[in-house]
Amino acid sequence: LWDEFHPNLYLLTVHSGDDVYETNFGLRQISIKGRQLYINGRPLFLRGTVENCLFPETGYPPTSKEEWLRIFKKCKDYGLNHVRFHSYCPPDAAFCAADETGIYLQPEGPSWPNHGVKLRSGQPIDDYLLEESYRIINEYGHHPSFVMMAAGNEPAGNWVSYCNDWVRQMHDYDSTRVYCGASV
Repeated sequence: LWDEFHPNLYLLTVHSGDDVYETNFGLRQISIKGRQLYINGRPLFLRGTVENCLFPETGYPPTSKEEWLRIFKKCKDYGLNHVRFHSYCPPDAAFCAADETGIYLQPEGPSWPNHGVKLRSGQPIDDYLLEESYRIINEYGHHPSFVMMAAGNEPAGNWVSYCNDWVRQMHDYDSTRVYCGASV
């Protein structure tokens, strides 16, 4: 099984006629019992940091696995095992590097809906956040490091009912990770 101490990965190769598809994957189970997180049936204690997408030299997050390996190895050197991505989802290279290093990732929906935009007030943000969340799961959901997800950050409006519904809908869509409505 995959976890922070044993980031075991496997290679899946699919042949269909002349087409060949390969992908890495890992097997793990994250769950909650009461107020305790568990990974593969063992208590999980998160020691993390917030990645605020601050890359002043480029203006965007790294897109190479090597650069994310450098970042995540530095996290591990400091005893961290978790990275929350503040109001964004990192590129695939970050997930690949986290898979290899045993870092638990928490991407968030690309929203900070409290600056003019409000949830459940008839604005397009409601549908956008759910649809974008599905796209994130579809694209990155096979990565074992992708253990948690939040809808966004510091919501406003009728956000409690929206976030409760979002968590339920996301869990129904893919129950292999933990969801929270928002980071507040």
